[in-house]
Amino acid sequence: MSRYTFGKKEKLCSKLAIDALFKSGKSFKEYPIRVMYMPLEESDTAAKLLITVPKKRFKKAVSRNKVKRLIRETYRLNKSEIIEIWQAQGKYFALAFVYIGNDIPVYGDLNETMKRILEKLKSLSA
Repeated sequence: MSRYTFGKKEKLCSKLAIDALFKSGKSFKEYPIRVMYMPLEESDTAAKLLITVPKKRFKKAVSRNKVKRLIRETYRLNKSEIIEIWQAQGKYFALAFVYIGNDIPVYGDLNETMKRILEKLKSLSA
């Protein structure tokens, strides 16, 4: 049984890792999210995640924070399968989810998008 948590260990906080991810990481789009990923040498968790919402698209911090909360919640509820696979394979990844939509998403649509994103990530790591 997996726990549906998203703790401090799962957040990508290292400035060096973030710079490396945006400089040399690979990416794909699953509208309204652009996913950037990069394998890591070693980590305390299978995936470290960064969520960004551009100020250019959402001027108010309240709106940006709402979108980030929605993305974080959909990831938290759907990540368990991919994390178990990566842990079994001994793989570690840095992930960045960049919101590229212009409107605040509906939870149901975002949840379906997150499932498609995690399926693509699962197939990339195989």
